[in-house]
Amino acid sequence: MTKTTFLLAAITGLALTACVDAVPVVEEVDVLTIAPTSADRATPAYKSCVAAIAKQVGVSTKDVAVFDYQFSEAGTQIQATVAGAVAPWRCLSANDGTVAEVSYTGSEGAL
Repeated sequence: MTKTTFLLAAITGLALTACVDAVPVVEEVDVLTIAPTSADRATPAYKSCVAAIAKQVGVSTKDVAVFDYQFSEAGTQIQATVAGAVAPWRCLSANDGTVAEVSYTGSEGAL
């Protein structure tokens, strides 16, 4: 490669680099998990979600360990571990116990 060709390539590379927008760095954010209380475990949403996860996985409700319980006026979300699963399961329910969704949070190939 001649000096002129090399110089043109270097200048072009620098010019193209200047055209790229800077990508902001996203910092990891700690997620607050709220362990359920005995009052939480008595709610229709909690009971329905635990039953729905157990049914989906094919295990007993005793094998579903809830580690995150989030209540709002719009509904309840729980996250739970199940023996043998690599990632947690998530359940969304109306507060009256009507389950809207049960989903696995990991890769379904790992199920």
